[in-house]
Amino acid sequence: MPFDLPLADHFLSELHSLVQARCPLVHVNTHEEDRCLRAIRQLAKRLDFHIIVWSTSRGCYSLEPANASQATGQRLADLTAAVEFFENQATARDRHPGGYVFVLLDPYPYLAEGGNVNPIYRRRLRDFAINVRTKGYRASCLIVSPSAKLPIELEKEVTIIDFPPPDRAEIAGYLKRFAERLSKQKSIKVDQDPGLIDKLVDASLGLTLMEIDGALARALVEDFTFSEADVEKIFRQKQQIIRKSGVLEYIDTRTLALSEIGGLDTFKEWLRIRANALSPRAQAFGIEAPRGVLVTGIPGCGKSWSAKCVAASWRLPLIRLDMGKVYSALVGSSEEHMREAIQTTEAISPCVLWIDEIEKGLPHPRGYIGDSGVSLRVLGKFLTWMQEKTAPVFVFATANQIDLLPPEVLRKGRFDEVFFVDLPTDEERREIIEIHLGRVKRDAHRFDLDELVRMSGPEFLGDALSLTGAEIAAWVNEALIRAFDRGEADLAMEDFRTVAKHTVPLAQMRREEIRAMREWAAGHAVAASERAAP
Repeated sequence: MPFDLPLADHFLSELHSLVQARCPLVHVNTHEEDRCLRAIRQLAKRLDFHIIVWSTSRGCYSLEPANASQATGQRLADLTAAVEFFENQATARDRHPGGYVFVLLDPYPYLAEGGNVNPIYRRRLRDFAINVRTKGYRASCLIVSPSAKLPIELEKEVTIIDFPPPDRAEIAGYLKRFAERLSKQKSIKVDQDPGLIDKLVDASLGLTLMEIDGALARALVEDFTFSEADVEKIFRQKQQIIRKSGVLEYIDTRTLALSEIGGLDTFKEWLRIRANALSPRAQAFGIEAPRGVLVTGIPGCGKSWSAKCVAASWRLPLIRLDMGKVYSALVGSSEEHMREAIQTTEAISPCVLWIDEIEKGLPHPRGYIGDSGVSLRVLGKFLTWMQEKTAPVFVFATANQIDLLPPEVLRKGRFDEVFFVDLPTDEERREIIEIHLGRVKRDAHRFDLDELVRMSGPEFLGDALSLTGAEIAAWVNEALIRAFDRGEADLAMEDFRTVAKHTVPLAQMRREEIRAMREWAAGHAVAASERAAP
């Protein structure tokens, strides 16, 4: 389906400057080839430049608005012949008076290093770039491809720019036109809710126009209506985009809420007052979008669970970045994976980016991950983005071993705050027990909560020991298993006592580590709870 919509002005402005400066080679990084070509056409019209496009399947053809499908008569599937044709056009006596924009679509298989690829392709394109610079051709060559796999010979000749995904205004314009077209079809019911377009725009941010079109087309086939129900269909499409990235994962948080976190009152209040700080209304008010939070502390005390509940409470997508998948055996791929993960996350924003156990994916003082400084380059890319990002992406990072983190990560400006999660207090364990009994559809008030709190704390387990939130969840589940095995009508206090007698808490096994964590947190982090740990 053709789209006649305004395109990102800042991209056109940047490309305009590069073409005017006669930059010989410009790589435009995008999966949206058709939309990018429309932007190039807009630019060429503004500059009075002629456009010639090359691809292996079609050879060279014109992209002028009046004859966009008219071929030049040059069936040049070979890249060297195509570049030769470009140069002949740029130097011909009857050349276009304004100038030329030459476009190469996916030429990198010709430009790869090694294997059976003829080096003449790289050499000929480099010759053309040098001639553009030194002989005053009124021309620039644009390379349109989803990935810049530049050979070393061309690195200094190429300028790389990203083609932005459709913004809010562009998506809104498309959806309005889409709804107008549907309203003329008697077989389709269009919801007249004035807020429908805004809801669909919020759901569509981060998708290409073709992906939005595909999601809506499938939705129409299902029920022949254009309504708020289509928001869920668009979210499904967005989940597909995240899965395709390979290093990102979409986490479903629809059944969770901030109230599912037991204790951590200080941390929850800090999150509550930032609940709307990522919205366009907050930015219009002058609020700088929150950068994120680093939560460290004792394993099993609710750090990862908090990330899920926060995203659900804020009604934002939760995207998990697997740092282990960022690294690749191929040289340069790890940095590319990180760049693509950042680009995808920003496109989907506003969202929460969850990095679990961040210390396992970054270099630390006792060693480096990867070879040839790959981990340091990935770290540099990540830290630069954390410092300079303007997109409303809230980074929720967790760490169990804070001493393994590079000092640069903890510097102010990367995260808004660092919180320390300690073992739960008596009051917090009561809340956690009530939450987990509720999750298995049991009324907590049928049980002796005071006794359950005692059995999960230092009075029963020993001095300064208590169960973590994860251990309490496991305790409830194991008690259920025993009740089911007994064949009794329901869960009973005796089931909890039996399990508790055979439980060795994490706090006992890692007593020295916990002591060291608390010493570090005393001078470097904010306590997630006002109440003192056991």
